[in-house]
Amino acid sequence: MNKSRREEILAAALRLTYEQGVGALSVRSVAAAAGVGASTLRHYFPSQADLYQAVASQLVTHVLDDLDIADDSRDPATRLYDCLKQFVPQSDEQMQALTSWAELNRLALGGDAGVVEILKSGHRASEETLLRWFGTLAGQGHVAPADVDAHVTRVLALIDGLNLDLFLFPDRVDLAAARTALRWFAERIIS
Repeated sequence: MNKSRREEILAAALRLTYEQGVGALSVRSVAAAAGVGASTLRHYFPSQADLYQAVASQLVTHVLDDLDIADDSRDPATRLYDCLKQFVPQSDEQMQALTSWAELNRLALGGDAGVVEILKSGHRASEETLLRWFGTLAGQGHVAPADVDAHVTRVLALIDGLNLDLFLFPDRVDLAAARTALRWFAERIIS
């Protein structure tokens, strides 16, 4: 399989997602954006769900970085906080991403199976990233290994709640308040 062609198609799908939102993703639109035929796209992504999963995974991978989570010379709560804050917008300019996130959720609640698949894939990728971060901290003795799964669940719930509040109630929850909540959480769970 020609990996570079697959990467070109995926890059076109990501561009389309950034420019027009996830609702614009279809086999035809991605194929046109990539300059390939639908049958070529299907060769690399046999189903629309495969395409959605790849896009969601890339979106999470591009947004989240391990930063210095493994650098045990730094305070572990600060390292965790630095990683966690990547889940919320970092500036007012990035707040537009919340509109896309809210639109994804609206479409999923409306029964759009493709969007549900994108959200599930993004959730799995986020969960894997968090498991890696907490696994690193557990390996260094900063969190109990038995608590890793519960911490991941808590973080996912906290992040969803913060992003929802940032979107719906910007007068009540701003970026500073979201960061404060993440810092508070990180400081409470590091042993």
